[in-house]
Amino acid sequence: MRMIDLDPKWLRYEKREDGGIYFVPSTMPEAHGIRFLCPKCFAVNGGPSGTHSIICWSRARGTPEEATPGPGRWTFHGTGFEDLTFEGDPVGTARSVQLNGGCNWHGHVTNGEVI
Repeated sequence: MRMIDLDPKWLRYEKREDGGIYFVPSTMPEAHGIRFLCPKCFAVNGGPSGTHSIICWSRARGTPEEATPGPGRWTFHGTGFEDLTFEGDPVGTARSVQLNGGCNWHGHVTNGEVI
């Protein structure tokens, strides 16, 4: 399945003076992470209706350690959603994304493909 089919959005993590934490839409160069629809549930549900989102943060982009979900962090490679690849961060750590709970999806993002 292609990442672009999973309604991906770049996000910035912002902690504001009011004490609130916000996930703000962003562009790739300024983003701390990405949100996309779960590929497993998207397939089971036949589309976006009833499908939950997954958030993945990049350590290389300065995402605060307290940003949840965690603890996973990735380095994003590519020019956009069409050729996005996740690499484990720090380098050499697992590059897969694994949800613990819910649907328990486990997969990879490689060259825009969510496997």
